[in-house]
Amino acid sequence: MKALLLCMALVFPAAAQPVKVAFCDGMTRIPREGAAPVSGANILYAARGEWEPLQIIITATPEQLKSMRVVATGIAKNDSDALLPAPKVLREHYVRVSKSTPRAPLPAGDYPDALVPLDMPLQESHGSEVVNQPYWVDVFVPYTAAPGAYTGQVRFEFADGLKVIACYTLNVWDFDLPVVPQLRTSIMTTVRHVAQVHGLDYHDNAPTPPHAALLDAYYDILAEHRLSVDQIYGSYPDAGTGKLDEEKAEKALRKHLLHRHCNSIGLPIWPKWPFQDPLGADREAAMSYVAQWMKLLAKIHCESRGYVIMGDLDEPNDETAYATVRRWGEFFNEVERKHGVRVPLHVTEQPTAEKSAWGSLNGAVDIWVPHFSEVWKDMEWAGGRHDIALRRQAGEEVWTYAALVQMPVAWEEQHGRPQQLGSSFPPVWAIDYPPMAHRIVGWLFPKHGITGFDYWDTIFAAEGVDVWQDAGTFKTPDGATYNGDGSYIYPATEKHQGRNAPVASMRLKWLRETAEDYDYLMLARQMGLEDEARRLTASFARGFGDWDDNPGRLLNARQQLGALIEAAQHRKQSAALPAGGAK
Repeated sequence: MKALLLCMALVFPAAAQPVKVAFCDGMTRIPREGAAPVSGANILYAARGEWEPLQIIITATPEQLKSMRVVATGIAKNDSDALLPAPKVLREHYVRVSKSTPRAPLPAGDYPDALVPLDMPLQESHGSEVVNQPYWVDVFVPYTAAPGAYTGQVRFEFADGLKVIACYTLNVWDFDLPVVPQLRTSIMTTVRHVAQVHGLDYHDNAPTPPHAALLDAYYDILAEHRLSVDQIYGSYPDAGTGKLDEEKAEKALRKHLLHRHCNSIGLPIWPKWPFQDPLGADREAAMSYVAQWMKLLAKIHCESRGYVIMGDLDEPNDETAYATVRRWGEFFNEVERKHGVRVPLHVTEQPTAEKSAWGSLNGAVDIWVPHFSEVWKDMEWAGGRHDIALRRQAGEEVWTYAALVQMPVAWEEQHGRPQQLGSSFPPVWAIDYPPMAHRIVGWLFPKHGITGFDYWDTIFAAEGVDVWQDAGTFKTPDGATYNGDGSYIYPATEKHQGRNAPVASMRLKWLRETAEDYDYLMLARQMGLEDEARRLTASFARGFGDWDDNPGRLLNARQQLGALIEAAQHRKQSAALPAGGAK
């Protein structure tokens, strides 16, 4: 249980420009100019193995901020000499929404999003004498931490002699988050795209050492946020022959699944790679490769984490596309029969075909991935068929995904086709939509047995868009702009930020938080607290089409759920003691 209770100590030199300090949770976005939120006590709760954020907002002149030094100390236990690692402190960087995402409830303007390491250049401020500069403070509770209260500090030191000391108290819950996240994810970040955004040469050859190191950094940053990239380069076969270097692939898979603790990994195969005709002339060779790769997962006891994701099969939208999915499903089913391995086929599609003439994908697909809006349509709308529930009963998995702004016709009719979407809509993941649209989903998934989610890219930007300045990353032929769509990691480059590195966004942190929320809910289920968890969830979220834009209620429910889990853990420990107590 981690409670962060922040206080301040300010030391002003005689002629210093007054500096203001405020604190808030990680679900609030701070305007660049104007009033920062009124500071108050911030009490946060977290288990061992968990990250929890806090924001500290410094209001000062741009000149003061340029020379400011930030130092975070280790976190000391109040009743012993125990010391936890210092938190990560990241500077928030603003991007501009010039044209609103369709139906966005929030206005155009500047939004904090990129979370920049302190050694990267400070964003320039223009046209204002005083600005707000928020800092994201990420506290991690190690698995070795003893429960109880701790105290830490973040110091802000200015060149003119001003010092600001932000103190906080950290209380650690007496239970652990699972080392391997329980919410499965498939986050696309390709070898080629990483090279492109960082200006590296790549022509389907083996990555250079700098490129390979950068790929690892992207895989690492996703894993640190309890997310898994869809595929890793080290597990690829030879592009020319399709042969798998087992030693190399096993090493990469061990690193990804056993060191990064990722819970999902995709088999590298495409319709014409690494075999030209895998469903025809190269069928036997392709099946042997698939089986060999999956057996490597079994060797390291991670066979349940593997699956097949193939972008060419996603979102099939006609009879021919459905037939192609079925052919691939038959191929992987044959691999399973012949080689005794499990090869789950993952397809971005809902179980109910848009047109009955296309036929069914039942028996071909093992992991269904409908859009958020299709989950509402199938499971929450009065006219829904509940095919998601039927596929789960058949032993298949259901994940889900976000993309653009997609509302079902039935939802539009129920809600009068609103021009702006405020809450109770199938969530939209855009910068100019409420943060709750990201955070709410982990609480909704258990209601329908959803066990994972996809996302289509982390570093996408439309041609000519500088993501460090312009939030309008995705544009459609009809002129619409979707702010932040496809962009959750900012690519720092040697030219502009001093080094090549992935930089997290606030939205990536919200996805981490929702993954941790899901872990809480699964722990509650394991502890026999499912009814209590449902009651707490219902206080702010009843479904994909029925939730409140109220972060306070979510954070309060999470605090109560943590207390219930800790109490249940203590009861379990007490029951395990021999009569008369421990000896």
